[in-house]
Amino acid sequence: MSAFAAQGAMAQESGSASSPAAEAGAADAAQKDATTLGAVVVSGTRASIQKSQALKQDAVGTVDAVSAEDVGKFPDQNVADSLQRIAGVSVDRSGGESRYITVRGFGPEFNTVLLNGRTMATENSGREFSFDVLPSELISTAEVFKTSQANLSEGGIGATVNIKTRRPLDDKGFHIAGSVSGVHDSMSGEDKPKISGLISNTNADGTFGALLGFVRYQRSHTSEVIDDEGWLTGSNGVNGVSGLNNIAVPRTLQYKVNEEDRTRTGINAAIDWLPTEKVRVTADAMYSKYEIDSRINAFGLFMDPNDVQQINADGNGTATSFVRDSTGGLANDHIVSSNPRNSTNKQLGVDVAWQLSDQTTLDFDGSYSKAEERSGGKGYFLVMGARNVGVNPTWSLNPGAFPSYSNLLPATDTSDLRGHFVDREGDNRSDELYEGKISLTRNFFEGTLSQLQFGISGSKRTKESVSVRTSDSDLNCAYCGYAVKLPAELASVFNAGSLVNGASPGAPTQWLTFDPQRYFDFLSSPAAYNQFAPGGALYDPNDPDRAQRIADALKKYGGFTAQPVPQSQWLVEEKSYAAFAQANFENTFHDMPWTLNVGIRFVKTDAVSRAVSSQVESITGTPGDPTNAQVHFTPPIPISRSASYQDWLPSLNFRINVRENVVLRASASDTLTRPTLTSLRISEDISVRPPGPGSINTGNIDLKPYKARNYDLGAEWYFNDTSYLGLAGFYKKVENFVTNVTRPTTIQGYPFMETLPVNANTAVVKGAELSFQYTFDRLPAPFDGLGMQANYTYVDSKQTFDPSIATGQFAVVGLANSGNLIVFYEKGPVGFRVAYNWRDEYLSAVRGSQGEPTTVKPYGQIDVSANYKLNDNISLFAEATNLNDETEEAYSRYESRPQWTAANGRAISFGVRGSW
Repeated sequence: MSAFAAQGAMAQESGSASSPAAEAGAADAAQKDATTLGAVVVSGTRASIQKSQALKQDAVGTVDAVSAEDVGKFPDQNVADSLQRIAGVSVDRSGGESRYITVRGFGPEFNTVLLNGRTMATENSGREFSFDVLPSELISTAEVFKTSQANLSEGGIGATVNIKTRRPLDDKGFHIAGSVSGVHDSMSGEDKPKISGLISNTNADGTFGALLGFVRYQRSHTSEVIDDEGWLTGSNGVNGVSGLNNIAVPRTLQYKVNEEDRTRTGINAAIDWLPTEKVRVTADAMYSKYEIDSRINAFGLFMDPNDVQQINADGNGTATSFVRDSTGGLANDHIVSSNPRNSTNKQLGVDVAWQLSDQTTLDFDGSYSKAEERSGGKGYFLVMGARNVGVNPTWSLNPGAFPSYSNLLPATDTSDLRGHFVDREGDNRSDELYEGKISLTRNFFEGTLSQLQFGISGSKRTKESVSVRTSDSDLNCAYCGYAVKLPAELASVFNAGSLVNGASPGAPTQWLTFDPQRYFDFLSSPAAYNQFAPGGALYDPNDPDRAQRIADALKKYGGFTAQPVPQSQWLVEEKSYAAFAQANFENTFHDMPWTLNVGIRFVKTDAVSRAVSSQVESITGTPGDPTNAQVHFTPPIPISRSASYQDWLPSLNFRINVRENVVLRASASDTLTRPTLTSLRISEDISVRPPGPGSINTGNIDLKPYKARNYDLGAEWYFNDTSYLGLAGFYKKVENFVTNVTRPTTIQGYPFMETLPVNANTAVVKGAELSFQYTFDRLPAPFDGLGMQANYTYVDSKQTFDPSIATGQFAVVGLANSGNLIVFYEKGPVGFRVAYNWRDEYLSAVRGSQGEPTTVKPYGQIDVSANYKLNDNISLFAEATNLNDETEEAYSRYESRPQWTAANGRAISFGVRGSW
């Protein structure tokens, strides 16, 4: 074993987080150890389980991991899908794919995500990291550090997640692996290809290696959603109808079918180089591009409480049915929209480890990461409609199902089709991060003190965002009010399918759709705007210049084009500096080996927030549409503010082996999570949506970080290298929770609710995790290939949410019990796995749509995979996600107020995988 490998192994045994260079040095030995059970060499699922269990067992603190079964063979299609199998980890899904993770009840913004030990930039507006941008085929191991130590990057009150890519020196010599498969989406019925490959080579003496991997993934996905955009309550609801007041009614009722083409391209490159016995150089590069082209066809029925004629309600003030008037206040909205995603993530890192002596290593690590989202102006939201004149639309709650309307005009009628709202939209965001670290590690081969480590680090992060849309009201609302007559040939019939398995009884299965560009072209023509001109059918002598204003705006902007919105621009620059010192101690107590890790980390953060400020100049109502209004602003003025804070973060982790196979653990630490970058912006989002007050939302650069004091206890009993029983308890007291404070104000005579985030609350979150893993090696063949994994997580907080209290509540969102049950089999050429993942009901927002709380109902999903080895190099495989076709549901405040339900169907793939 080389000196580098020896030091790397010692770092792993002591439980410290080693540098990328030290990890690479120990990788070859660790790989051999992880695939040997006594004298029997194992591979596949059991090798993955054994490697993950070894990482957990040898750590000082509480660490869980998921490892690849083989080169390019991570257990799931998505890294987050694999992480959710770990006790305490849950996921948030987007379009049927796992995107964000929640750990022990703390959402994505509370978790630090590292790639090979380095912070990754994110294309999102905050700090939350999208795991769906990482191709799982390029990943070797994903580690979840649930307890902290001084040499770990700060920021993870929930957890620190370190994603490791494969290293060239993991395996000596030349290696190549790849897979080709077809992905079938049950909702769209379409099949798309997926191809991945990885090639690596080393020189004969193992001092240089290079690796290149790639993935190209496509999927045509269709999802179905029914939603109501929340509920109008209090003075914004229905008052004075049938002698009833303050009746809550839905903001709208929308049926949506979202057709997406998803394409993910990933490239990974790595170099390991040992120029001398004393120096190791590693370099990594990762590039990922994720594109989603979407087209949403929707049928919408918008609410105006003022035209309700009669209404019935239940005991908590929820409407159970109501009837609207026959004057056409309710329109059949035919909506075509697009919400594209065009994100790129890239990271480059270099690490140099210099062995100063047999005991001392100096490590330098530098990285650059950048993430971008470039969908500004590439999306659109277009509405044409027909008013329900002469009928009385009737809404029903449909308890146990989703609400629906009856007594509407036909949803496919084109005889009186009118123009309404048009908008191009989308955001451009970028996140750029420079990071550097220096650490000195001193190992001691005698005595209780086994290791000392010191380090400093610094980073500079710059995140900026701007909305790009049709912001001129003379364009995006030029035709609001269902006035302009549209040619019938602009529209065609859209078949909506089952709409979440018929969740809304009586919902239309067909409505109108249209080509966006043809709609833009018509509205840009004199045939549209001259209807407002003198002599036109819609000429209004009180607004004689309307046609000319539209024509002038079209000429000024070159049609319905998107422009950056000055008021939406913001930039946050954050510089952080850290220094740490930690020590590892090892000894025995009455023949029981113990390890102690103690350390302290000092962190200083400087932040600058820049934006532009505009005042509201005027607010004008939309003719013919009482649920809309336009806001006009003064010219923007640049503004800037700064803030600074610092913290000390002590940590202690203790492990004792009371028996060779029984481990007890105890940990205590202070951790922090910086406020999400969106909350630090000082720009203002101002919007108006009658009949309720307008909204003003802004950030606060003076926010302090969330600060947590954490205590953990754990016990594990290891039956063998692939089986164990574990119980862990945790207690977190978190200060400086960010709470949105809202106060009423008036601008230009119009009422607004102004919301500002402030540090205002403290919360205690506690819970326990029970984990069990067992391989049935002692059963007679062929049953000795069976195994199972099961875990359950209980999470609780004193800050519970009471739905009967209308305002002023604080609660920790995302808290939910969760569990996993996995049964697998691997014997000879045959292998399969059935995995069930469940997450209980949880509060997802205290102030969600319409300012009301949103709660997501329980969700359980079954995923299945199987493979058959044709020989030592080639295998066939099949995978299915959401085999039970589970749907997602949420409600607003009370379960009797449904908010949305969604169906994403199944994804099934078949393919061939090879490794040489």
